[in-house]
Amino acid sequence: MLAVADVSRVEAAETVTWQYDPWAEKPQVAWIAAIAALLLCVLVVNLEESFLVSVGLCLFCVGAFAPALSRVECRIDPNGVARRGWLGWERRDWSMLRRMDRLPAGVLVSPYSKRNLLDSARGMVLPMPANRREELTRLVTDALERSR
Repeated sequence: MLAVADVSRVEAAETVTWQYDPWAEKPQVAWIAAIAALLLCVLVVNLEESFLVSVGLCLFCVGAFAPALSRVECRIDPNGVARRGWLGWERRDWSMLRRMDRLPAGVLVSPYSKRNLLDSARGMVLPMPANRREELTRLVTDALERSR
């Protein structure tokens, strides 16, 4: 039989993963983002720049809308949080993180104890499906508090 201390150690060692699909969660926003990215690519092509410049600018335009277009896999483990998108895994260790803010579709974990202009660059947004948002937010909160 596990003692109370043993139970918290088991909970601290678990890994939780989930996927967030913007096309399933917010299809209207995903469609608007896709149409906007397409229109921007049409505008870029109409600039009649070289092929490589046009491709680069189109990729940049689509990349700007990536959070509203692409599926993301997220993970919470004893070492930190991670998110996999188009360009691979991005990771933040618990030792680096100081704060968590709730967002409409998930949470932002940040290395700053107070809001900072660099939150968007140094922090990480973990989008969460609506049906698991409370559970996952609680897990992130608990793990962040354990790491302090």
